[in-house]
Amino acid sequence: MKFKGILILLICFLTIVAGCFYWGNNSITVSRYSVSPSGLPESFDGYRIVHISDLHNKDFGEKLINRISALKPDMIAVTGDIIDSYSTKTEVAVEFIRQAADIAPVYYTTGNHENRLPEEYALLRAEMEREGVIVLDGKTVEIEKSGERISVSGIDDLTFFGSSVLGENKIMFDKSLSSVAQHAGDNVKILLSHRPELFDVYEKNGFDLVLSGHAHGGQIRLPFIGGLFSPGQGFLPEYTEGIHKSGETSMVVSRGLGNSFFPFRIGNRPEIVVCELEK
Repeated sequence: MKFKGILILLICFLTIVAGCFYWGNNSITVSRYSVSPSGLPESFDGYRIVHISDLHNKDFGEKLINRISALKPDMIAVTGDIIDSYSTKTEVAVEFIRQAADIAPVYYTTGNHENRLPEEYALLRAEMEREGVIVLDGKTVEIEKSGERISVSGIDDLTFFGSSVLGENKIMFDKSLSSVAQHAGDNVKILLSHRPELFDVYEKNGFDLVLSGHAHGGQIRLPFIGGLFSPGQGFLPEYTEGIHKSGETSMVVSRGLGNSFFPFRIGNRPEIVVCELEK
């Protein structure tokens, strides 16, 4: 009888733990930030960007699209790793893009997982372009409202820059980003770039707002400590979520939505980021 009671308690405990894991990996939270770039045109006051990152082929069904639609974005920014090199389901990424493009203009830049999957990424890119997605691989576009403009730029992930040596990649990345910034002119400059650990490079090149992901929120988040590990930043990383400021540059880091090699989020729910521009 005593053994049966212990077994029931153990089953209840494991059920609660499993439920918490499921909820923590499938219940989407929305984080909101306001950014006030110097010189923001009046017509862009209240301009709303929904930022999606690191989906990694995660299929939320209609839940994710419904949440995005309810936020009424002026634009949707996707900052890479929409597909996953460990469990590749290109059709999931394509379906998400199709539905997102029906809500608002979609602007996209790559992550490191797209670089690992050149054939799959080529198919994905072709589908995105068919849906009218603006692929920002070292490009800048202007968005106009009431005769006023801001610039939105994007750059491929660091791994697209050819060298196996990280330092050499960063030099080439910096050089390319400098050219991108010049094309943005004197407008307020928004940058989509996958890696938050390159914040110093973004600031150096004069971007007003940077949207990044990659860190997965540190994967496991602990109270008063934050994220434990991020690729490119190691243990106790500095940039895992939220807004960071240096000089005239603000960077908003998404915790992302999906998982990759490590299949669980702990204390770290999937996240949609809303970034609103304010005068």
